[in-house]
Amino acid sequence: MAYNENFMFFNETTDDANATGEGGMYTSSQFIGANVTGAAEVTLHFESRAGIAQDDIVVVTQSSTDVKKLMQELAAVLSNPRGGFFLQSDFVGDNAPNADGFLSGISGIVLTSANS
Repeated sequence: MAYNENFMFFNETTDDANATGEGGMYTSSQFIGANVTGAAEVTLHFESRAGIAQDDIVVVTQSSTDVKKLMQELAAVLSNPRGGFFLQSDFVGDNAPNADGFLSGISGIVLTSANS
C-alpha cells in the first residue's frame, strides 16, 4: 500500500502568519511525540526543520482540558492514509470565538523552532 504524507501547518498569531517564526509546517513522519505539560496544555515534538538534534516544539493551549479528544484528533490526522494538508491556527476568522483548524477547543499556539 502506498503511503501519502500528511502536512500540518501551525500558525501562532491571531491573524495571518506574516513574520518569521509565526508559522511552521511539519509532515506526519516528522512527528516524534506529544506530552501534557500543563492543565490545558499539550506539547507536540517534531524533528527539527533545521536538521539538528534539538526538536521543534508546538505548544497547544486548550480552552478545555479534554486532552483525550485532542490526541484523538491528532492521531486521525497523523494516520490519514490519503495524505493531506491540515491547518491549525490561533486565527479565529469566521469561526469566532473558536480558532480555525483540525484540533477543536484550541485557544493558543506557540511554535518554537530549533533553528530560530
